[in-house]
Amino acid sequence: MKKITIEKLIKIPLEKFENNRFFDTINLANTAISGNGVKVISSVIGIITNLVSLIGIFGILLSIHWSMPIALFLSTLPGIILIFIAKSKNYKMNVNTSPIERELGFTDSLFINKSSIKEIKIYNLGTYLINRWSGLYKRIQKQNLDLAGWEARTKSLAAVFLQITSLGVSLLLINQISHNVLSIGDYVALLGAVTTVQILFSSIGGNLGSIFETAIFNNALMELLEYEVKNETGYEKVRVEEVEGLRLENVSFSYPGTDTMVLDNICMEINKGENISIVGYNGSGKTTLIKCLIGLYEVNQGDVYINEINLKEINKESFYQRVSAIFQDFFKYKYSVRENVAFGDLEKLQNDKEIYRLLENVGLSEKIKNFESKLETYLTREIPDGSDLSGGEWQRIAIARGFLKDCDLIILDEPTAAVDPIMELEIFELFNSLSKNKTTLTISHRLGPTKFSDRIIVMDKGRIVEEGSFHSLMEQKGLYYQMYQSQSNWYKEENKLFEV
Repeated sequence: MKKITIEKLIKIPLEKFENNRFFDTINLANTAISGNGVKVISSVIGIITNLVSLIGIFGILLSIHWSMPIALFLSTLPGIILIFIAKSKNYKMNVNTSPIERELGFTDSLFINKSSIKEIKIYNLGTYLINRWSGLYKRIQKQNLDLAGWEARTKSLAAVFLQITSLGVSLLLINQISHNVLSIGDYVALLGAVTTVQILFSSIGGNLGSIFETAIFNNALMELLEYEVKNETGYEKVRVEEVEGLRLENVSFSYPGTDTMVLDNICMEINKGENISIVGYNGSGKTTLIKCLIGLYEVNQGDVYINEINLKEINKESFYQRVSAIFQDFFKYKYSVRENVAFGDLEKLQNDKEIYRLLENVGLSEKIKNFESKLETYLTREIPDGSDLSGGEWQRIAIARGFLKDCDLIILDEPTAAVDPIMELEIFELFNSLSKNKTTLTISHRLGPTKFSDRIIVMDKGRIVEEGSFHSLMEQKGLYYQMYQSQSNWYKEENKLFEV
């Protein structure tokens, strides 16, 4: 079931992961998965076993008085009802504490993360974060204790009711003895049977409660599994053998739960082999545009076309085989060097020559060869004999991963944010050499390299405000011109600082 859930999560659009309520659903679904199948089977077996035991005892009790089994059932009914109420309260508590537990887990991870530990030491954050962790833990514990207190009080009342019923049954049996219907031995035996019946009823109630609890947690699991990915249809979708062009037609996008348009009525066309740079201030929608363009985000309005075929009708798996992307928030896999590079194209996982070629291109080949385990070295200190890389070296690994795939469309989202200027120049030269005859999209805050692009798209507040070649945009003296001049002046001022 866990595997099925993971497979479903992979298919769900990326923007769902921007919604905190979606993480609540995932947490509750994981709770449903954890051993609940075994719990249900065990509960069903327990119910059947208890019912078989009850049938034999009922015959004896009915011979004394027809109402005895009913009275015994009614005596345990409050306890059974309270079990169901407690399970519902426990579910609601899990819903309420889910965001707190996520924050608690994040805070807990800060104390074992190398990057955060550095700042904790330098900024003396230890006491503050420990108090924060303690506060979160106490909030969760308070809800647990409140629920436990409620259960204790209600169980006490149920126990009193049970004892009153037992006393009534005992008086009935004593009355039978006084009329010589039962002997003292019969009384003792029947009193034991009464206790056994109450225990069996309580056990059945507990097992039914477990099944009920599983069912309510399964609501979240079923919500996740039954989530219909928009645009999924019953017919076979069009496979993409080559990306010849892309087009956005009146595309708008906003994140779930917000009304703010991150992209507002975007129209653009990308032709095969074009080298395009997308620029703009932070928050202008550049990265979101890319994610909508390649289908990571589902647009709210408008349409995306690949080879003049609507993206809704495209087989995305085949499309992604023709696309490579290096995002600024690339992931650092705590796996081997080989895997970190080959995740760009798993067919080359065992191709040492190709992996080393890319590592050579990004300037990491010698460093990796000096590792004792070379390509098999884990890039984390958490694994024996593992190693770690600097921020710039991790970015080079991400670039190697992105360039490993033989594709038609290459996307670079701030690919040089963590490397030095010399390495930046080398990367852009590498990018230009590897991207010949390919369609390339580059997002960059540094405008110098954009002058070599075929076309520059300038974004501001979710709209395309300018578009053209470097020279045409400079002649317009619009936003691009202002940004370029601002950076140019900054570099000039920086150079003056180093003049002798």
